[in-house]
Amino acid sequence: MRKVFIVEDDKFITAIFTMFLRDLGHDLVGKTASGSKAIEMCRELQPDVVLMDIHLDGDLDGIQTAEMLNRELHIPVIYVSSDTSSQVIERAIVSNSYGYLVKPINKKELGISIDLAFYKHKVDMEQKEREQSYREFISASPLPIIVLNNGKLAYLNCLGLDIFKTHYIEDVIGSDIKEFIHEDCFDQYDNIMAMPLDAGKRIDPCLLKMKDVHGDLYWAEVTGSIVKFNNKKSIQLIIKDVSDQMYYEGKVIAYEKMMDDAKKFCMILNGKGEIIKSNDYTKGMLAECNIIGKEVTDFIRTVGSDTICISEFSSKNTDKIRVMVQGQDEKEICLRAFVTIAVDGSVSEILLIECISD
Repeated sequence: MRKVFIVEDDKFITAIFTMFLRDLGHDLVGKTASGSKAIEMCRELQPDVVLMDIHLDGDLDGIQTAEMLNRELHIPVIYVSSDTSSQVIERAIVSNSYGYLVKPINKKELGISIDLAFYKHKVDMEQKEREQSYREFISASPLPIIVLNNGKLAYLNCLGLDIFKTHYIEDVIGSDIKEFIHEDCFDQYDNIMAMPLDAGKRIDPCLLKMKDVHGDLYWAEVTGSIVKFNNKKSIQLIIKDVSDQMYYEGKVIAYEKMMDDAKKFCMILNGKGEIIKSNDYTKGMLAECNIIGKEVTDFIRTVGSDTICISEFSSKNTDKIRVMVQGQDEKEICLRAFVTIAVDGSVSEILLIECISD
């Protein structure tokens, strides 16, 4: 049984509808001939479906009344009219109605229309609730998230705004995402957009050079998935600014190049004291090319001793340690140790580099 409300200025038709609804097992909760009165009564009665005549006396016609009922009270409306002019039909279509019955109507047609309107509206409301939950989820996400429909920004959370360096969603919403991607990375982005829009499809992480609203460049790691948004298959992207990471990786590469070119003893050990990297100068001093993976204690010892303990390096971070290099020609040098500590507190790496002795 559905709760039905009638908005109709013809008393005879209202009487027929009343009889039909009773025979169909529905409950007529109210009726009126005024659009404004219908809105007022529906706020209180909360009907499941409204049967709406289009041509009403007063300030509001049936279509205007239906738009307000749908927007403010989320009540589905079925139009009932003898007017089939194209102008009226077009207005009815864009008003997001749930049916259009042409007078005179029969009882069976009315019953089917009421059931279709009720269930279609129920599905629509469930979809809106899911989308609202999704919006709340991504709004509260600790990651910058944007949603694309056909390549255009359809939604983004607060951290997504931060990525574009703006506080105003109007600066970016509706824009083509390519406006914020450097042209050097267009091919990579096009590969993402060319992927099949299968629900749940994951987008592999990729590195893009992007721009904020001011045109400033930054490196972004982009990943995401295919989602349904506003009843459309869309692309959800998680964008992480990795400019600092790229900067430090560049510094590491530069330091390694400097180490390779340095004309002094230099090597990197793991926490066990095994050599994991060295330069050609060091290999020449040791008269040994294949030193990677071997223990550093095989090649150096404390001055005045036959051995050296790896703990002497791992416990030092800046102190100088005087050692003897056991190469083709034994040479006394002074090393400085720089220790990298892992998250568990253990020694991760030790950089040994020759320094000027006192």
